[in-house]
Amino acid sequence: MPEIMEIVKALEFERLAGTEGEKRAAEIITSYVDKMGLSCEYEPFPLYTFEPGTAKIVIQDTQIEGIPFGLNENFYAENRFIFLDNPNIVGIKKAEYRDKIVVGYGYSRKLANDLKESDVQAYIAIGTPEKPAVSLSHRQSTYSAGYIPTISISYEDGIKLKNLSGSKGKLIIEQKVKKSKASNIVVNMPGKGKDENLTLITAHYDTVAHSPGAIDNSGGVVAVLKAMEYFSTHKPSRDIRFIFFSGEEVGLLGSQNYLHKHKDELKKRAGMVINIDLSGDIIGVDTAFIHGSAELKGYFDGVTREQGLLFQCLSEIHSSDIIPFTQHEIPGVSLSRRKGKANHFIHTHKDDSTNVTEAGYKNTMQATINFARRVVNAEIYPYLPYIDESLKEKMEKYIWNLTGEEPILYWTPKYKR
Repeated sequence: MPEIMEIVKALEFERLAGTEGEKRAAEIITSYVDKMGLSCEYEPFPLYTFEPGTAKIVIQDTQIEGIPFGLNENFYAENRFIFLDNPNIVGIKKAEYRDKIVVGYGYSRKLANDLKESDVQAYIAIGTPEKPAVSLSHRQSTYSAGYIPTISISYEDGIKLKNLSGSKGKLIIEQKVKKSKASNIVVNMPGKGKDENLTLITAHYDTVAHSPGAIDNSGGVVAVLKAMEYFSTHKPSRDIRFIFFSGEEVGLLGSQNYLHKHKDELKKRAGMVINIDLSGDIIGVDTAFIHGSAELKGYFDGVTREQGLLFQCLSEIHSSDIIPFTQHEIPGVSLSRRKGKANHFIHTHKDDSTNVTEAGYKNTMQATINFARRVVNAEIYPYLPYIDESLKEKMEKYIWNLTGEEPILYWTPKYKR
């Protein structure tokens, strides 16, 4: 098995779901699995994807380059650009910004709905300071139902637009959307047959457009491969299923499709999901998002401390592939290393190997292997399916905003949209 940074550098290219980059990444991951004497299964699913394009704003003598949102097709407009200190006012004063190009700081799914309901012509999302323009995407359902043309620009270019607010200019977006297929990669590892409980160890391998994804999420891919390597020579007492999801960056599509396809088996057998998303910062905060109960939080914290690792354990939702499993009351832990320099550059072209180190991956990798080892080899499976009540309403709200549809739940709904 190659060293950590060798894997990261082998995957250092754009891996957008449903594109040739994703296929190339899948072949690389499969080659590592093959060398362990294990076999992969590809599980394809349909989606809309896009060929990453360009965006340009021209006002007077000023020209600003931006990044079009994913699934945003070609667009051209000549209009006045209106800067808003708080773009959420669009949802309050709906008629005032009809047919205008609105410029504002940040973006959210709620804002996207307000922009559409207000018939805004286009939206320019300003990013955070000292960071390139980020790559974001419209959701599949948004693309099908209709969207507001949107691009992202840097904070510094946002200042230029603020100073030109009210001026007339051009917005030009060039980008092609197409139907395609992406694939989850699944590796089954039979245990010694202690019981029927199945543990899933997961990470997504796709990236956003224009990003080589060293921290998001080669860090997760490395952790899963290294866990696979460990258990290939330390046969587990129970079955493990390793899954590399695609389509996470365009709305958790891979994990949603996988759960839908295997729902009956997973409801019967899945005891826990261990998910890894974001890792690699040499200095950062090791974090575990607990999708379960206080008992699960204490269990993870305790067995991790035994290894000399201290993770920040949060009973909070982690916006990653663990979400669909939680929705079906399958508990789990989602691991990440956050708040460092590499994290600052996620979803940009600077998410590359220059901002990560082998040491930055090791805590997440060690915690993954240790926690999984304890779970799959315990005399009695250490956890029963349960999601803490405090998470359920947050989960429902998240799914509404993710899909735009009422979530299918295995508990009495708490959130009223």
